[in-house]
Amino acid sequence: MIIIFALIVLIGLIYFMFLAPVKEKTPAVSQPPAVAEKITEQPIIETLPPKAVRKENVTEDDLRRLAASFVERYGSYSNQSGYANIRDLKIFMSRAMQAWAEDYLEQARRKNAATDIYYGITTKAVTVETKQFDEYAGNAEFNVKTQRKESMGVGANARSFQQEAEIGLIKEGGVWKVNRVAWKE
Repeated sequence: MIIIFALIVLIGLIYFMFLAPVKEKTPAVSQPPAVAEKITEQPIIETLPPKAVRKENVTEDDLRRLAASFVERYGSYSNQSGYANIRDLKIFMSRAMQAWAEDYLEQARRKNAATDIYYGITTKAVTVETKQFDEYAGNAEFNVKTQRKESMGVGANARSFQQEAEIGLIKEGGVWKVNRVAWKE
């Protein structure tokens, strides 16, 4: 008898919790308080979609950070990434360097290097020294000292070394772009 009673209570709970129709509650609409003051009409302001924000005054420190970030990405490579390190940086390159990158990628595709054995190199910028910065002429040069780690096959086959890169930037169309990168031996 107790089992039958417990079963009926359980069925009732399941019905009311999951199967019973739910009445939708309509939210109470509150009336705004009566305003004795005269309401002035506000002008309608049309909002336009946001455009790319261009920083007008780029500082030397901004360019140093750009140089460090660019060299880190440019100098990090994997033979299994399809040269993503160069393709992803095209937005930061001058037209001349973009042309160089296209040519370089085309030559790399023609070589069709084997990717059976992993080869990769990671680059971390350590310091950035300003060699030259002329905001009005629109050119800058930096020396980026890096710590690089080269791996082949398994992670145990790795070597670390330091290398410097010279990076040149130019102002193209009012925007600073990387124009050249050269690794020092």
